Amino acid sequence: MPEPGTAAGPAVLAEAIDAWRTWTLAGSNDGLDVRLYPIAGTGKAWPVREPVLGRCARRRSHAVPGLDCTCGIHATHTIDILRRTRDPSVLGTVALWGSVAEHEHGWRAEFGYPQRLALICQLCFWQRGGSSSSCDIVVRHRGGRMVPLCTPHLDLCRRYGYPVRRVLEASTVERAVLGAYAVDVLRLSVPSASGAGIGDHAVV
Repeated sequence: MPEPGTAAGPAVLAEAIDAWRTWTLAGSNDGLDVRLYPIAGTGKAWPVREPVLGRCARRRSHAVPGLDCTCGIHATHTIDILRRTRDPSVLGTVALWGSVAEHEHGWRAEFGYPQRLALICQLCFWQRGGSSSSCDIVVRHRGGRMVPLCTPHLDLCRRYGYPVRRVLEASTVERAVLGAYAVDVLRLSVPSASGAGIGDHAVV
């Protein structure tokens, strides 16, 4: 375990922390060129095959993460809290390192990079959590934003007039994400409703 941060600044880690995170997703018309985007913040895509550097969205001149700020790469102790996030498309584990500040629900870090990723049906994820949120298709909207859905929720969207302009196979898009970031697929074998941390989930 890292030494806790002090009033002088966050802890500086010798080893990376594994934590949970969700992203939105955008990509090309054929789903073969895709990028992860933060749920909130700068709106810039996470770079592929290089660490993402935490920045202060308020453009304050301080080291990231600041103890009196909300800046840094955010990730959580557990999956369940992520069910509150807006428009999650990808669930995964992320390695955090450098200067790291721990808080009630997780961490804010100086550096981060995805470790394992899976596309999720955001409606299933909101309702039932990570282990019951597999998707079958990805709806691509104008501008490139992608929304993974299971078949029942795709049918529901069509029934109630949700715009479905282009539908891609989820397996194709997921392979493109894994290949772009050179990471493995995330598999969960226990319900996230347990509130367990990474060590209590069978991630294989």
